[in-house]
Amino acid sequence: EDIGKSKVLIVKKILNRINPNTKVQTYNLKLNNINFKKIINKYDYIVDGSDNFRTKFLLNDFCLKYKKFLFSGAISKFDGHIFSFDFSKKKKPCLESFYQGMPDDIATCEEDGVIGTVAGVVGNIQANEAIKYILDIGKSLNGKVLIVNLLNLEFRICNLTK
Repeated sequence: EDIGKSKVLIVKKILNRINPNTKVQTYNLKLNNINFKKIINKYDYIVDGSDNFRTKFLLNDFCLKYKKFLFSGAISKFDGHIFSFDFSKKKKPCLESFYQGMPDDIATCEEDGVIGTVAGVVGNIQANEAIKYILDIGKSLNGKVLIVNLLNLEFRICNLTK
């Protein structure tokens, strides 16, 4: 029944149904250099659920510029990457430290396919990292990448350098 409807409006409706006291602000637009600054200045923590590298790198650049904390995830088939970046610290790595620039030869989600369970696992880990950071508990992925392969149940953490 939600096919063809705005994802952000559907999610807002579902979240308000779960907890009507939750304040949900939606932005039903395509991010660009002009509208992004107005939005990002309102928040300290950015959880990236975008499905393309252009948006991911735009988020990365603005979070770096405005010293925000970024939790980013990327998925393809059974694989996922989860990143955390505290850009209030100087000389810390960013997405470019891992991807070495914006990838142009990586297949899109439409071309390569996405397994819903992988998106769920990656998104849950991102949310968990944000909660840990806000509460200042546990080990952080700050400046690292968690690489998951859910087909073979392989998990590894790699340090990133600027």
